[in-house]
Amino acid sequence: MFDSTDSTTASSYSKHSEFYTHTITFLVEDSLFRISREPLEAESTVFRDMFLLPRGISKKEFESLLRALMYRKHGTNRGLDLDCDQWISVLKLSTMWEFVGLRNAAIQHLDIPSELVDPIDKVVLALQYNIREWLLPAFLALAKRPTPISIEEGRRIGFENALKLASVREKLRLVMVVEEFTFTYKSCTRTQKYNTRCLVLGDRDKEAENLDYTPFIREVFGL
Repeated sequence: MFDSTDSTTASSYSKHSEFYTHTITFLVEDSLFRISREPLEAESTVFRDMFLLPRGISKKEFESLLRALMYRKHGTNRGLDLDCDQWISVLKLSTMWEFVGLRNAAIQHLDIPSELVDPIDKVVLALQYNIREWLLPAFLALAKRPTPISIEEGRRIGFENALKLASVREKLRLVMVVEEFTFTYKSCTRTQKYNTRCLVLGDRDKEAENLDYTPFIREVFGL
């Protein structure tokens, strides 16, 4: 990383108070990026204090962050759309570098129904980037779906979470029970029976897919 201004040449000149832009150049993989420092400093406490580009990010991820950063607020083409993978890249880097506004924008965009982010992916992202509000809806969708959690899905969300989820979804079924209600009217005692359905332990019932597992998920996962 290096500043675009040659300090040995520019040091003898004064900087214009209005029309002097501080730029910064990043080397990401095999590409150079030269952009204004102002939006980085304005929206990220990390970049405000220290301009270091950590290793472990890709060029595409950095491009996605810059598109969201420059077009969302500082550019003229503010309507630019990013796809789901690009917004995930924005979420990753905005969390890493404390771009609070961009992180919130990525969270909101990835949570809209039209994105159709898989519940397993939602859990993985929520755990990785501390998005607690995503966990309950994602676990609820996984509890209701017909197919069980696969080994690969268990590996992705963590086998402890997978076992907890299995305890919610695999051991509940609906049964019909008969309850009695006894009442007395004018010295006459009567007993009325009526049928009701309740959840009990046992093999999973097909109708259980339509149940609201929210209370069980909250209890098991502490949400």
